[in-house]
Amino acid sequence: MNKKELDALYNGAISHYDKREYEMALTKINEILKVDENYIPAQNAKASILIESWDGTIKNKSQIMEAISRLDIVIEKDPTNKKNYLKNKGNALYSLATRELKDSMNILNLNIVDNLEKARSCCRESLDIDENQPDVWINKGNALDHLGRHFEALECYDRAILLENKHYNAWGNRGIACWRLSKKAKHDDDRNKLLFESMHYLMIELTMHPDFQITSQEKELVTDFFTNNKIQFDLEKSIEAHMPKRKKYHRESFNLASKSPMGFQEFYYDFCDKHTLFLNLHFDCNKCDCSSLDLLQTGFIIPLKEAKKPYELFKRWFAIVDDYKAARALLVLAQFRPQELLFLDKQRYEPDYSLNYLVNVELLKEAFFKAVNICDKIAFFLNEYEELVKRDGKALTDKEISFCGSNSIFNQTEIIEKNNYQIDLVGMDSIRKDLEKGEMKILLQIRHYLAHRYFVLHDIVDVKNLTYPYDPSRTPLENIEYHMDINEFFVNTIKALQNIRNVLFSLSFFILEKEITKKNGAAGNIGELYWTLNWDDDKKGNKGR
Repeated sequence: MNKKELDALYNGAISHYDKREYEMALTKINEILKVDENYIPAQNAKASILIESWDGTIKNKSQIMEAISRLDIVIEKDPTNKKNYLKNKGNALYSLATRELKDSMNILNLNIVDNLEKARSCCRESLDIDENQPDVWINKGNALDHLGRHFEALECYDRAILLENKHYNAWGNRGIACWRLSKKAKHDDDRNKLLFESMHYLMIELTMHPDFQITSQEKELVTDFFTNNKIQFDLEKSIEAHMPKRKKYHRESFNLASKSPMGFQEFYYDFCDKHTLFLNLHFDCNKCDCSSLDLLQTGFIIPLKEAKKPYELFKRWFAIVDDYKAARALLVLAQFRPQELLFLDKQRYEPDYSLNYLVNVELLKEAFFKAVNICDKIAFFLNEYEELVKRDGKALTDKEISFCGSNSIFNQTEIIEKNNYQIDLVGMDSIRKDLEKGEMKILLQIRHYLAHRYFVLHDIVDVKNLTYPYDPSRTPLENIEYHMDINEFFVNTIKALQNIRNVLFSLSFFILEKEITKKNGAAGNIGELYWTLNWDDDKKGNKGR
């Protein structure tokens, strides 16, 4: 065949593919590949056909594996269309993972987690090439949601909705994620808010696309919610009312000089609410009574005669939460730039425009450093809570405990296996992998530079093009990685706080599930003893929380 004949055969195959006549499409694609194995469009089309026609059985698993292999070939041979091939590969890996998840009765295992991680990675790489792909944002969100990273999944669905506000899959998956979160929430206000929102998101989906893949029982629950609560549903009005309310995706500049027009308390609440830094699940509402509260709660079921365990656990828990709140306050204080502290500024004017001693810049560094260091405290908490031992059976010493790196508790111990791949532990481990080698690795690198090297922040200049001052040959700086634009660092600091917030919720959800299991296994009633008191509600300290 000549090229014209191959192209005609290919167009015929695609026509069958569009009609979902997969067998006929595959026959024509195979004819092309017999003549020219390097016909890239046919390689990609065959992968797509194999993915979409897979019956989901383990017996025919080789079909999906062949699709992945063919996509690896075209990714290497045709980098110009890499974003589409990566999207297809991500779909294949996600289909494989969810099929195995269904077969395992929705219990995660190492193979399923690995395929979900690979699917997420493919979506990330595709979005790095072109971020204006709502389908890929949804696919990335789905992988994250199954990995226990629900908040990040919701951000992905929001990105898709902001790109295409009537993308029914984005609304539906957003609803499912909120529904899952509502079942984990311990605080009544958080739980009710999430359930209310999830019903609206799912009704938007079902109105536009009644065939959305949730069970008939779940569809009936959504319908009953609106009927029982006498809510009149209007699609256009509901979409407008439930569009993502926080536009988290614009780039905000760090405040180097300007004075805030409001007082610090008002600024603090506005900033934390805007960037979802409060410890509650009101992630997407206009200001309400709960959107600016820290509602994260936890508790432990322990025999009354045991005094040491609750003391150690609560001390560790509140040390983590207090560090988070302190890092949050430092971040807001740095952006507020209080006039009362300006006398501390002793900046040296240097030719590279480095910000060497402005007090708000130093506060920003401290906020970042304090936030990222919380990870190791979480590892210490898990070691105490789970009474971990190394894989060789020996106890962990304090020097051998960390969240990331060679001493990570997830590498040294069987904490994941011991808990049967509990989804919130898997979520924490997934974040750990991202910090080590994934899209969040910059956070660990910056932390390392701040602690062990030097780290210089700049303004005005393009940091990537820095050269040695007064050097006629304009020699580029060595160790350019030790230098960063102040606004980029500011954004990374916000990301670091949001990441720790997500880990804290995963930790609390994990504890809650374990403690519910203990409670269900206990005989008789279990009394409550409060470790802290809500002094704000009752000055006498009589009301516990």
